[in-house]
Amino acid sequence: MSTGLPRQCCATGSLHTGTPTGKVGKLHGLDAYMTSPPDGIAPKGVVVIIPDIFGWTLPNSRILADEYAKKGPFNVYLPNFMNGPAFQPDMLISIETVSTPGFTALFSRAYHFLRLLYHGVPFLIRNRASAVMPVITSFFTQLRDATPTDLPIGAAGFCWGGMPVVKLCHDEVKAKNGLSLIEAGFIAHPSFMKMPDDAEKLVKPLSFAAAGNDGKVLVKQGEEFEKVLERKNKVVEEREGGGGVRHEYVFYDKADHGFAVRANEKDSEAAEKGKKAEEQAVSWFQRWFG
Repeated sequence: MSTGLPRQCCATGSLHTGTPTGKVGKLHGLDAYMTSPPDGIAPKGVVVIIPDIFGWTLPNSRILADEYAKKGPFNVYLPNFMNGPAFQPDMLISIETVSTPGFTALFSRAYHFLRLLYHGVPFLIRNRASAVMPVITSFFTQLRDATPTDLPIGAAGFCWGGMPVVKLCHDEVKAKNGLSLIEAGFIAHPSFMKMPDDAEKLVKPLSFAAAGNDGKVLVKQGEEFEKVLERKNKVVEEREGGGGVRHEYVFYDKADHGFAVRANEKDSEAAEKGKKAEEQAVSWFQRWFG
């Protein structure tokens, strides 16, 4: 299971305390959580969050959206891009149980493993790239066409949502007005990437927050991704003397998969890493939004 569904999608985590302050409504045909800077503060841009396997209703993701909005300051949207239901928060119990060692937990592990398969396999089929990318690109196309041209748009993706952000950074689809769909992207502990193509095709600036405890497969992918980003940055440096598109890769040693959204608030070290990833994202968008 260490390199299977739980590790690829959710792995660890906990629910966060706090009350989201935004509102829920329809945005370009999708249900969405929407939050804005405090009254009287103009947004510097728009950030769209593509969430992890737990979807747009997870309190953690909404609280994170509020933090982005306040600190950016940005208008932040968290739409429901998924086909069918997301994982429910109580699935975290199954994920933790599957990882519990010892003979006495054998039968419990078997039950929760089957529970993960029962919910996880259909989810991944419904929400594979070929199924969700048309929905995502349609939303961003409508958003770009409806947003003032002087207001930049960025995308932040977590776990399952990381792969779509990488594809948006390929800049292969344009809005009807000819503009790029996004100006910059941020991803944390992404899953289901195709290497090295996904990294090689990057055009728009991308910031990567990597988890050290992400399983051998994902850690290896991250290291491969980092090498491509370093090479791309070097080419830009040599060609433009420090200008142009840049990328960044930040490695969080001993951080668990999911830490940027679901870090345990009672674990000071884990919570601090989650906050640093939040600051990484906000700073990245501030840089590229100008």
